[in-house]
Amino acid sequence: MKGFFIVFEGIDGSGKGTLISGVKKLLLAQGFPEEKILFTAEPTKGFYGKKVRELLKSEVNPDVNAKQFLDLYVADRREHVEKEILPALREEKIILCDRFKYSTIVYQSLQGIPLKKILELHEKFPVPDLVFILDLPADIALQRIKADSKRQRLEAFEKKVFLEKVRHVFTCVKTLFPEEKILVVDASRGAKEVEKEVAGILIPLLGKK
Repeated sequence: MKGFFIVFEGIDGSGKGTLISGVKKLLLAQGFPEEKILFTAEPTKGFYGKKVRELLKSEVNPDVNAKQFLDLYVADRREHVEKEILPALREEKIILCDRFKYSTIVYQSLQGIPLKKILELHEKFPVPDLVFILDLPADIALQRIKADSKRQRLEAFEKKVFLEKVRHVFTCVKTLFPEEKILVVDASRGAKEVEKEVAGILIPLLGKK
């Protein structure tokens, strides 16, 4: 088995965390050793990631603080890649990553940062082996967020109008990276149904590595 880098993307409330947890359980059931599976997420729990989370919890309009968000996300991602992702790939682990460069491209471009600039900042980052974009309407996403007992409040980008724009741009990401393996998955269905589809794609690929 060689290292395999898998990214899960989508608007807030699309079910990334639930899906990743389910996929990990299925991989374990298939006989993949737990020590060879890494779950990780962005923003991270590191210095820059904590700064991002603080900013997300602030009463900020998504149309402002674009450069601050961009700088923090890129710094956090650089540290994430150097300290977790690259070492895990060298150790031939399966990486299940909740958000990566695609989120920054979508959110910060909608904040007004030129797309070219964002892409240039990510030229030296590793390319995932597979990316799943979980797609669903903003209304359903917000219903899920509000039903989550762990959530005390909506974050900066969790507003219906903005989430609708985010959803649209996420569905266009494939055209930006035609050489990357990016799959759009209907996440408006039940968690088990989405999990079954993703596992059906993923497990055969991992078996070939």
